[in-house]
Amino acid sequence: MSDTTLAESIYVKRSKSNFGAGTTFRERVLETFWFPYGVKNGYVELFPITDDLKRVLRLMERIPVELFEEEYSQKENSKDIYLDLKKTIT
Repeated sequence: MSDTTLAESIYVKRSKSNFGAGTTFRERVLETFWFPYGVKNGYVELFPITDDLKRVLRLMERIPVELFEEEYSQKENSKDIYLDLKKTIT
């Protein structure tokens, strides 16, 4: 069992991606937002959130706790958003 405690917060995953080649090459950072649902058997359960932070998509993703701790961070000042979205989940 994991000791990971999820904060009442929205989490952000930042991923780097590359577009184009040669003179059109660009590196971008893509941010996705996630609603933490719980921790079970060493996995964190998350729902993706729309970019405008208004709606939780019902597409659960389960990832190992270690990967979650490496790749996800809390979005600053997002507790109120979390609490509003939580009402739509339950």
